[in-house]
Amino acid sequence: MAISKQTARRLMIEKQGFGPLPRNIEKKDIFETVDRLGCVQIDTINVVERAHHVTLWSRLGVYDKEMLHDLLYRDRLLFEHWAHANSIIPLKDYRYFIHPMQVRRANLVERFKRWRKGDPKILDRVLERIRVEGPLASKDFEWKKEKPSEGWWDWKPAKIALEVLFGAGVILVSCRKNFQRYYDLAERVLPDWVDISEPSDEERAHFFAIRTMGCLGLVKPSDPRSYYQNYLVKHGRNSRRLMALLDQLVEEGEAERHEIEGEKSPYTCLPEDARRMEELEAGDFNFEGVRFLTNFDNLLRLRDRVKTLFDFEAKLETYIPKPKRQYGYFNLPILYGDGLVGRIVPKMDRKRRALIINSVWHEPWFKPDEAFESNFTEALDSFAKFNDADNVEMMEDEPRKG
Repeated sequence: MAISKQTARRLMIEKQGFGPLPRNIEKKDIFETVDRLGCVQIDTINVVERAHHVTLWSRLGVYDKEMLHDLLYRDRLLFEHWAHANSIIPLKDYRYFIHPMQVRRANLVERFKRWRKGDPKILDRVLERIRVEGPLASKDFEWKKEKPSEGWWDWKPAKIALEVLFGAGVILVSCRKNFQRYYDLAERVLPDWVDISEPSDEERAHFFAIRTMGCLGLVKPSDPRSYYQNYLVKHGRNSRRLMALLDQLVEEGEAERHEIEGEKSPYTCLPEDARRMEELEAGDFNFEGVRFLTNFDNLLRLRDRVKTLFDFEAKLETYIPKPKRQYGYFNLPILYGDGLVGRIVPKMDRKRRALIINSVWHEPWFKPDEAFESNFTEALDSFAKFNDADNVEMMEDEPRKG
């Protein structure tokens, strides 16, 4: 019998860590949330709190952000590197990210030249300064511009060198100050306990397949590649080879095969999740809250999957021209129970300590009830507190449809 889409998305919501909020949040709760998601994207946009903090808030509620800082830069249980984008990743998974680092390390000069015309010897000069002086940031390297900036990626040569060396795993982020990265040699950042042996191609493929099922529940062959992003993590597996891998996992009892109603592609999940789906089909689902999600959230990472299971189109409009935007510069989708029912368009006025909600949008089919309104207000209050706002200002009286 085919699994209903409702059951598939409810399983996904649970696997993504949504549920009753913990009362007392400790560092282990933050680590376990990152570990559960596999990676958490970092982004520079700070209209409200940055993406990684919003992703964690949506699952934990208001938490002490310094705890995440400690896990990254003091406890060294998490690290920054490329997953589907620049992300926070459990350091215990480090060895599975070595291969793409090695690929980039083998062509450092070519990568630098592709990014910017200039003398690639700067790679050695930057690396030598870090080796001698310790952790350095881009600002520690002087540069006199010879012409006006040509855009976002018109970076100074030393910054490009830092990015290239970071992508190759030669240097890692040692800490951040005011959100600016400070880089140090990888061997001085990695704790002694980290396994730095490079796994085989088969081991890596197995790891990402199992990991993605653990993060998403039911997956189709393209999902293990897309969740971590093929061109960055470099699985070396096309959809056909991933299907063969999933078939092998099913034959060996590490996974089970299921169908989702209305979908042609077969889906695969972990055996324990197959048992959980039976309970979800019977109605055992207890998440009824409202959460606001950044468009960089792991739940929304695979846009086609979100459209299939939730009938919702996540739209990040920050990087498109203003006349083409429907919602505005920055919006946060609204998760309510097992549905994505709309979005808010927030902005934090930090001088006045006010969380401004420029507009609220509901999906055309959504009819809010009293339970939603209560949960929505509770979520707004929590989000305001998390953003250090003293009050919430609603700029429109009624939600829009669309």
